[in-house]
Amino acid sequence: MNAELSELAERRERVEQALTSAAGGASLCSISRSAGPVPGIKYLEGQMAALMELERAARRGADLVSASAEILDRWSARLDDARQRGMSADWIAYYAGGVDELTAASGT
Repeated sequence: MNAELSELAERRERVEQALTSAAGGASLCSISRSAGPVPGIKYLEGQMAALMELERAARRGADLVSASAEILDRWSARLDDARQRGMSADWIAYYAGGVDELTAASGT
């Protein structure tokens, strides 16, 4: 595994641990159904999803800088759309988590 993939895997493991801790071992779907809105957990879930998308691109051999920029643009557009459409706090938190994590991962 090259250094970039290794770093992404470490970031994903960190987020996964935080998500597992926040969820208390329960499935994310069951938490949403029983607890109602859970933006804190959805934020972490968005971080995880964005990192996994970036990892998949890296494993396919994509240039990590351009892939990161493309994925960040896509997630930023989704966040803007969610805000403009007045989507729930969970969706906004989900996309914000992804945008924040992709921004941090790219060093910008």
